[in-house]
Amino acid sequence: MGSAVDEAAQGIYRFYDALDQCLRGKPESMAEAWHHTDYVTTVHPFGHWARGWTEVWATWQEIAAVFGIYKGHDNRTDRISGISDLKVGLLGDAAYGASVFESKLLLASGPLILKVNCTNVVHQVGGVWKVVHHHPDQAPPDWIAAIGRMVQAGHA
Repeated sequence: MGSAVDEAAQGIYRFYDALDQCLRGKPESMAEAWHHTDYVTTVHPFGHWARGWTEVWATWQEIAAVFGIYKGHDNRTDRISGISDLKVGLLGDAAYGASVFESKLLLASGPLILKVNCTNVVHQVGGVWKVVHHHPDQAPPDWIAAIGRMVQAGHA
């Protein structure tokens, strides 16, 4: 067993593994990464705040549905997204992580890359580190517009 900081970091990495699956249209593992309580919060690079597990879960289901129409990931075996430069601070049974998130979508018009700073807070629940807060920077307007065009077209 590793240090508490290492274990908290693994909880954050599990979240980003789940996010990669969500970007493939599969939100199920996202539910495993989160603490299901009324004090969880999230926002996305293109959205508004969600508070409480019901709202947070709805946002991940919506993201999975949007990217479920996206066909650029169908035969991909590489990661769609991931983080770098993760720094974790521990505060008892809670920890925060700051990192840089990057995703690469392969649209018909060419690659669409998003690179944003992210903050995550995890809480140790029953010996497992679960996400209670996720906050990325807002995406640039051109990125948001490209996603909007993809959704309107109903495909990549």
